[in-house]
Amino acid sequence: MAFIVITFGSSATTQGGMGGIASATIGATCAGLLVIIAGALIKAPLTRVPENTLKFIVGIMLTTFGTFWAAEGFGFSWPLSDTFIIILAALYLLASLLIILWLKSIRQRQLATTSAS
Repeated sequence: MAFIVITFGSSATTQGGMGGIASATIGATCAGLLVIIAGALIKAPLTRVPENTLKFIVGIMLTTFGTFWAAEGFGFSWPLSDTFIIILAALYLLASLLIILWLKSIRQRQLATTSAS
């Protein structure tokens, strides 16, 4: 949350007398509280999801948002604006699943070769 406050707060223009850092701090605190409450509410259902699946989903999300924001930082203008995030996520998910299938086939061939020896 500190990075969010510093990044958005320092670049925000002030309106209504509240500085950018102050409004970013309030927003980050509210977001933190919402995450804590949501985590407490959905903890039980999430314990049934395999840990590697959660890591995979979080990795896709981080890669998607990182790509989107990095490109925007370099001045790239996305077609369909923010909606393109969904397309990026789908592309990363598809590419990841294809790589997983490819790696599984390589592993199966290796096991078949090892067992035949």
